[in-house]
Amino acid sequence: MIAERDGSPVGIGALVVANSELRACDVLPDAARCGVGAALVAELERLARVHGLAYLRLESSLTAVPFYGAMGYCVEERGERAIAPGVLMAAVKMRKQLE
Repeated sequence: MIAERDGSPVGIGALVVANSELRACDVLPDAARCGVGAALVAELERLARVHGLAYLRLESSLTAVPFYGAMGYCVEERGERAIAPGVLMAAVKMRKQLE
């Protein structure tokens, strides 16, 4: 999914239905804190419900945990994930029950 502002892309979101996973929600810095990310997550959650999913899970960077927390996601586990061969990044697994 691509979010646009004035015809230009400002954010992306991805849903992996088979894994009940919100795979991505990224917003350009100049569009941050303008509701773009929240709109992307809300639409991805709507699509998840359409597909009959009962929950969504995701893997967040440390800096995005407050954003997802405000959207109703709860921390399940803290750890690391590989972002390139031999390069690890702190990551937080989160989950939200969909109503």
